[in-house]
Order: sequence, then structure tokens, then C-alpha cells
Amino acid sequence: MKKRILSCFLILAMLLPLGTAFAATTMEDVHLRAEHGQTITLTSANFTDRLSLDPADAGVTLVSIAFPTLPAANQAVIRLDGAAYTANGEVPLAAISDGDLRVQLTAPNGTRVRIPFRATLSDAATLDAHLDIAVMPALQNISHTVEVDKSVRIALNLPTWATGERHTISLDGDRNLQHGTIRAVAGESGVFTYHAESVGVDTFTFTVTINGVTSAPATVTITVVPSTVVPYVRYYDMPRHWASFSAGRLAILDKVVGHRVDGRYFFHPENGITRGDFIIWLCAVMGIEPTDQSTTIYADPNIPTWMHGFLNAATEAGIIQGVPGTPATTSYVFPHHPITRIEAIRMISTALGVEGHDDDLTGLFSDIAQIPGWARNNVRHLYELQIITGDPAGYLHPRRNLRRGEAAEMLYKAYKETLVQNGNGNGNGNGNGETVPTP
Repeated sequence: MKKRILSCFLILAMLLPLGTAFAATTMEDVHLRAEHGQTITLTSANFTDRLSLDPADAGVTLVSIAFPTLPAANQAVIRLDGAAYTANGEVPLAAISDGDLRVQLTAPNGTRVRIPFRATLSDAATLDAHLDIAVMPALQNISHTVEVDKSVRIALNLPTWATGERHTISLDGDRNLQHGTIRAVAGESGVFTYHAESVGVDTFTFTVTINGVTSAPATVTITVVPSTVVPYVRYYDMPRHWASFSAGRLAILDKVVGHRVDGRYFFHPENGITRGDFIIWLCAVMGIEPTDQSTTIYADPNIPTWMHGFLNAATEAGIIQGVPGTPATTSYVFPHHPITRIEAIRMISTALGVEGHDDDLTGLFSDIAQIPGWARNNVRHLYELQIITGDPAGYLHPRRNLRRGEAAEMLYKAYKETLVQNGNGNGNGNGNGETVPTP
């Protein structure tokens, strides 16, 4: 039993010095960063935060700092209250708190300056440490905006003075990107490509180490936004047609779709269009649903049953009225007749609301005399909306039969105008919150 007690005392005696050393009052090195030519104003916190007190020294405080030796002139210059500091001079903590102690860095970027200092405590004890300053300019934060499914080149803006210097770039968080992937560009230092995969914001930080000196971290922020490249059906028979975009957009919006043959879409843009088909297209573009009635008020023969609901809906919306027939109780809409340009203009204008537009067409078109009086305010209306502009020679050709390509162009522009009227954008939209280029 006595041997066991003696062994315990011996072990305790061996551990006590280690515990005392671990808990001893110490002053750690003060680590700072600065740029060549920069003057650092030291604060009392720079030193007090590095002081670790042994519990036995509770109540002990830092009193002053002294630099036993001065740094070389090509490294740094210490100034106290604006004057050159004298080696080994005591600098009271109060003077440091007032911002009187400054260090001007004359060392080149990419180097490290270590200046020994002595800290004097209130119990007269002294502790030795170093003022360790990494001389490195601050790196620039970088921001990029990129669309989904596109890539952006990211250059980390390395300091120009570092050209030719051996350096290491460290990325932090690059493996945690949520909305894209980043890869280094082979053969180019500090250059990466980021490929955007989903809408959101990705960030990561990076540092540069040169000659063992590491910069403060900088942040790269990449904002991924929805694509402005709006899809549209590409019709096989109008690859370079001026109305290809409008026709393709109406198809992708499920408003007007051409014909599909063996996996290819055809629109026949130079073919004419009947009054009945145009009314159906216009109802689709304006969001006018057909009625569920199986009959119609119009006396035209051979009206397909499926067309009745569209004709009735267009009538209820005031877009068409029909032509009185014989007897007077009958009216005709002529759904199988070709529609003229002026008839289409009147229908579109009526659907958009023509109220408040006059019939003054002075100077608008070269063939104003051919525009009937009953449609002059409709022409003025659509001209002001730039839905109609005339041909390069300034002719509107109001009495010419409308072509399918012309119908698509006018109706897509009318659709964009409905977005403006409904407060859904500036007209360059697709109804789904996306922006599209104006054709």
C-alpha cells in the first residue's frame, strides 16, 4: 500500500510542472497583413488579445511595449507620435490606445517582416514575442452574372507585381457549389471556368501565397440567372423568313402550331389564311376560350361544328359582328373566305381595345386612300403599338389577302401587348416570367 501511495505522489510531481507550463502567462506573436508602403496604426487590442494569463496571474495587465531592435530601413519604419521611434523605448499602453504607435511598411510585396517586441506587465514581468507582418496587397472581390446553361471565365485578378513570382492559389468552398461547377483552365494561373446549371448564387473564397506569405481571402460571387435565350419551334420551311421567330414563339406558347410531317414542322408562311382560321388564332392568342355551344348564330353553310364555339366567343367579345343577310334575321361571317389585311387589323385592334384612338392617318402610309373609313382608327391604333408598320416603301396594302406569316407576326406582337396591358412586363415576355428579344 505504501508503495502505491508513493507512486501516485511521484506521478503527480511529474505532472505538476507540465500543467504549470501549459497554464503559464504567455504573449503570442501579433500577426498582421499590410501592403507595401502602407502605414499600420497599432491598437492596444493587437497586443492584449495575444496575452494569455496564467490563472495565478489574475488581475495582471499589460503596461507597455518596447522594440529592442529596429527593423532594417528597407523593411519597416516605426513611429511614435509622428517621430521616429528609438530602439528599446517603452511605449505605454495608453499611447497605443490613442493611436500613437504606427509602422510604415517599406518591404516589398510578397515578403514577411518580423519585428521582435517586449511586453511589460503590471507585475514587472516581461514577455517576448514578434510583430509578424505579411506584406501582401488585398485581393479584389469578384462578381459575375451568368445565365443557366452558359459558362463564364473567371480570372482571380492576381496582383500585377506577382507576375513571374512563384505562387500558390487556394480555393475554399469550391467543392460546395450548389448551382454550377468550376474547373481550372489548363496553362493559365488563376483562371477558371464556371458552368451554370441552376438559378441561384454560388460563392467561394480564395487566397494567394507568394514566398510563404498568404494574402487575406477574397470572395468570388457568381449569380446564375434564368436564360434569356427563349426557345421557339423552328419551322422547316422558314429558316430565314422574317416571321420565323414570331411563328415559332406562338407554337412554343401553344397558341398557333403549324403542321408536323415526319418529325419536321411546316408553317407555309406565304399561304393565305381564311377568316375562320384567323378568328381561331386570334382567340387563342388573346386567351378567349370557345363557348360550349354546338350551334352558332351565323347562317353560313358548312361551318364545322368545332368552329362554332370560337365564332360565338369572338362574337361575345365584340371582335366580329357578321354581315346582315336575307332575310334580315340572318347574318354571315364567311369563315371559308380569305381574310384581308384590313379585316385582320380591325379584329386585332378591337380585341386589344381601340377606344380613344382617332382616325387621323396623315403621313403614316403611302396608300391611305385605300384604307376604308370603318377601319381608320384601328389602323391608327395598331400603328401606335407598332403592330403594323407597312412595307419598306411605306404601303400598308389594306385590301390584299393576309398571309400566314403576316398573321403570325401581327398576332405575336398583339400577344406581347396583352402582357403589357395585364401588367406582366414590358411586352418582351413569354407569359412565364421570361424575357424575350423583340423580333
